[in-house]
Amino acid sequence: MLIVEDIIAAGLSSRESWHALAERPGTVVGAARLIDRSGTSGDIGVRRVALATLDIPAYARDALPPELAALPPVKPGSRPVAGAA
Repeated sequence: MLIVEDIIAAGLSSRESWHALAERPGTVVGAARLIDRSGTSGDIGVRRVALATLDIPAYARDALPPELAALPPVKPGSRPVAGAA
């Protein structure tokens, strides 16, 4: 089996898929994604390939560069964040 995703950020969906597939007959042989912005957090123990890999830094709320602090916050992604408006 091959796990295929559009974008991977933290790798949670990949790990959830891996665990769900582990309960089925067969073997996961790799993971493919269009865009990988996970760094090493997307590692699930099989070969990973991506069409593009992006290195996007993350900052603590109290350590944002001034040019980013001036922008309104936007919550991207498909998973809700606890406490986010």
